[in-house]
Amino acid sequence: MACTTRISVCFLFAAALLATPAAAQLAGKEIHLGIGGPLTTSSASLGTEMRNAVELAIAEQNVKGGILGAKIVATTLDDAADPAKGEALAKQFCDDPALLAVVGHANSGVTIAASVVYNGCGLPMVTPMSSNPAVTERGLPVVFRLTNRDDRKGPAIAGYLVSTMGKHRAVVIDDQTPYGKGLSDLFVQAFEAKGGAVVLRQGVKVGDTEFGDLVKSLPKDFDVLFFAGIREGAFILKAMRAQGLEQVFACGDGCWDKKNFIEPSAGAATKGEGVRVLSAAPALGEVPGSAEFAKAYEAKYGPISNYAANDYDSARVVIAAIEQAAKAKGGLPGRADVLAALKTIRFQGIAYAKPVEWNEKGDSKAAVIFVNDVEGDRFKEIFEVSQ
Repeated sequence: MACTTRISVCFLFAAALLATPAAAQLAGKEIHLGIGGPLTTSSASLGTEMRNAVELAIAEQNVKGGILGAKIVATTLDDAADPAKGEALAKQFCDDPALLAVVGHANSGVTIAASVVYNGCGLPMVTPMSSNPAVTERGLPVVFRLTNRDDRKGPAIAGYLVSTMGKHRAVVIDDQTPYGKGLSDLFVQAFEAKGGAVVLRQGVKVGDTEFGDLVKSLPKDFDVLFFAGIREGAFILKAMRAQGLEQVFACGDGCWDKKNFIEPSAGAATKGEGVRVLSAAPALGEVPGSAEFAKAYEAKYGPISNYAANDYDSARVVIAAIEQAAKAKGGLPGRADVLAALKTIRFQGIAYAKPVEWNEKGDSKAAVIFVNDVEGDRFKEIFEVSQ
């Protein structure tokens, strides 16, 4: 149609375009995201909670009109807590040209392996909970981490045990994964630097539940056992208390999990000298909006175990970045557009009191560290570690 001959019609058509709400610019289109985490193996609860929280964030955004009218669609894949499967999963995500970003993974070893693949195809990823320093220390520009790092967590719990609790002789056990071994290495360095002594260091196998013989072999003169891992911690603690060992049981945030620590410990967490468990997020209800999130999550999926708020915020940060990129481009953004938006994003979530912003490595400036005890069937914050 030539506007020189149909001026009035062209004018009306242009006016209609200008009147189209920004929220509907991408109506009829789809925005694709990936969710990668362990849906099987002993880490399945971490991946399942991640999937649930991300899907909740997506559903809420779609009810509000999606991203400028485009519906957000998620694809969830199981990495089985296995780095090799994580790499294969990452390639599958990379090969989907419509997929703009990934929320994942949970286990540090998987995140480290998969992130190399994502970097190769320019696919941005946000991990809610992988805490090994190598996740962001390798300088991969597509990698972002919402939680705190083990090189802050290890020294934090070590310093608390020595300076606040007066513990000086530690048994250190880890699950031999990149997360567990990395955290235990950093704990040992900090504990010894504070004047403490490590009287035994030992590894256990992921998935083991019987630790009676291990406990029998422990030296008699330790005053704290530190475990770096996830599910095995509850069973080590149970074996300690069953054999009358009342020393403090301390653990990284892998044990900050009601379903996989408090429940299977079957009351052992409140016996003897108790436990000290790290968390890298405040308790739900402390940050505005977190209580409402917990209510919505639990109504749909049941009780929250640990980092659901981090999972939820990771998705919301990604959604906000895609929306920012879409507005700047005036249409569907590409991966490079989303990555550029992620780098500059400032987003107030419900997991942390401060807005999410990234430092030059992709680590969150908002992340915090708390020391928790167990009170009945819940964790209770007793100390915030300044950074």
